Amino acid sequence: MSTSPPPHLPILSLPMKRARSCSPRISPSKKHEPILNITPLTYENLREHDRTIPPLSRFAVVDMSALSDVPGMLPPSTHSSSRLSSPSSSQTRPSDAHYRERHLRRANIFIEEDTPMDRVSDNLWCKCREIVRVPSGEPEWTEVLLTAINDLRPPGLEIVRNRSWCSSLKPPMHNTRLTIPLKRSQPHQLAQEDVNDGGSHSSPRVTGPNPPIFKLKDPRPDICVGLSSESISDALEPTRGRSAAQNLLVDLQETSTLTSDPHVAPMRLRFPFLVVETKSGATGGNLYQAQNQAAVSGSIALRIFQSLADLHNGQGSSDRVLNLAFSITTEGPIHELWLHCQRRGEERFYMVCVGSWRTTLKHSTLEFVRCLSAVLTWGDSTLREKILGVLQEV
Repeated sequence: MSTSPPPHLPILSLPMKRARSCSPRISPSKKHEPILNITPLTYENLREHDRTIPPLSRFAVVDMSALSDVPGMLPPSTHSSSRLSSPSSSQTRPSDAHYRERHLRRANIFIEEDTPMDRVSDNLWCKCREIVRVPSGEPEWTEVLLTAINDLRPPGLEIVRNRSWCSSLKPPMHNTRLTIPLKRSQPHQLAQEDVNDGGSHSSPRVTGPNPPIFKLKDPRPDICVGLSSESISDALEPTRGRSAAQNLLVDLQETSTLTSDPHVAPMRLRFPFLVVETKSGATGGNLYQAQNQAAVSGSIALRIFQSLADLHNGQGSSDRVLNLAFSITTEGPIHELWLHCQRRGEERFYMVCVGSWRTTLKHSTLEFVRCLSAVLTWGDSTLREKILGVLQEV
């Protein structure tokens, strides 16, 4: 059914106006060209327009890139967004936090992570705070420190606990027996001597009271650390062969050429460089006692190194004197680190305190563990290289 135009709608015959454009405005002096093929604005013409021209879709998107060539068509925000899409933008470069959390960790690089030394320090600190609250004796304090040393110990080192050392390795003592001349102010002793000697007149000299005999106590360190026999033989095996490498130190010790194991009963430890003497104030011990005991053990360690150097010099090689050793003395939570050394050409043994720490304080415990780890690393690296260098030429 067709619909006729309402009777009141007039038929107009007007020219269609051009759509307003954003192009530059035309000067008023320029005349408009006449528009041809004018279509009357009628109801039928509108229906025909709607039928022949399809409407735009709701999802039609204006292509803004087509306007990029037209100056002034893009707003300032569009120009700034085009600059952000460059390859050096923040979308392609990760932030510092993302780089550390993702990139470094995938490369097995970790920052601010606990080290084995930190864990050893925490365990030692916690255990010392625990046993200091009760009257603990030397075995408890020794066990705590032994655990820390064992956790820090490199695989090439050996630990021995509470074993006696040979007394023959102690530094020699200088005891003299004095002969005191008799004083002339003692006539009764002269008369008694004349009676005993039958009246013969001899030189008025008598032997006085025996002077005291000085003697060092036999060492028995609570903890001893040195090189393991197996690690030394493994290092010597490529040049000497397996059998000769395993028997070298044994043969040298049995022939009294070189004593590398100071224990009375043979152990798998050679060339001790760290000894520990622990005391407990709760049971009457003190640092003074521990220092006296460590002084003898440290001197024996130096004598062993000097014997190795003498053996090396006897082969006509250059002088390589190993003159360093260490000891730890404790009284409860107080831990001291000592350095034992000899000056070249001297027979004296020196014992110097490197530092003192209290292991119930967390920061102090960490500092002590760092020094302890450094001593163990020195023994397994620098000291080992010097000893092996000498044994290779023996």
